[in-house]
Amino acid sequence: MKAFFPCAGFGTRMGEWTKNLPKPILKINNIPLIYYSLFHAKSWGITDGILNLHYFGEKIQEELKGFQDFQLHFSLETPEILGTGGGIRTGIENFWNKRDNFLVLNPDFILFPEPGFNPWPTEKDKELFDCILYLSKIPENATYRRLSLEEGHVQFAPGGYFYLGLSWMKAECLSDLEPNRPYDLADTFRKLSAQNRLGGKIFPGTFLDLGEKQFYEKYKDTDFSDRLSNEWIEFRNRIVS
Repeated sequence: MKAFFPCAGFGTRMGEWTKNLPKPILKINNIPLIYYSLFHAKSWGITDGILNLHYFGEKIQEELKGFQDFQLHFSLETPEILGTGGGIRTGIENFWNKRDNFLVLNPDFILFPEPGFNPWPTEKDKELFDCILYLSKIPENATYRRLSLEEGHVQFAPGGYFYLGLSWMKAECLSDLEPNRPYDLADTFRKLSAQNRLGGKIFPGTFLDLGEKQFYEKYKDTDFSDRLSNEWIEFRNRIVS
């Protein structure tokens, strides 16, 4: 089972916090953000992961050099950053193949799923969709891109939902993209939506989006152990030991 972790961005919304560090290794309660996504990936059966790297990518590699819970590949984007669509397509070209399917986990989000949640689709879902986005209702006064959800299909029409950075994808839905060129993943989502191949499910749980400076500063010293599973404590202790 495979997962992609988008880690190449500049973190410009974080202000001085990302002047000398990439956002995925900013710390929450002394734990770099990326580990929260890696923890969930492990609990969902991931055995093979890709991180795309650009801005201070070597610092992410250094942080994760001792990670042993599953295999990690680093897809370096130089000299040009490729966007999430281009980053995933290039990572597939470098390490996987077009017959694979995988999860995407955005490290900006810390997820608190309900017990027993598993993001992998059913066989029926795999027949109906090439990609499934996990959605949540848009918080009041938030500025996320608004999506609608009708009978399990996601539409790029103003609605009450937004994509919270967790999805399942078939690699073949990116096959029309060329490796090592920049692409916006949202364009692929729009194409799939127009073809009625973009699915959506409501995420069963809560979340925090820490991709904005004010939210990071509010929660950077918070211990979320009581909102995660018991396995988190053992995982966390190994990371900080």
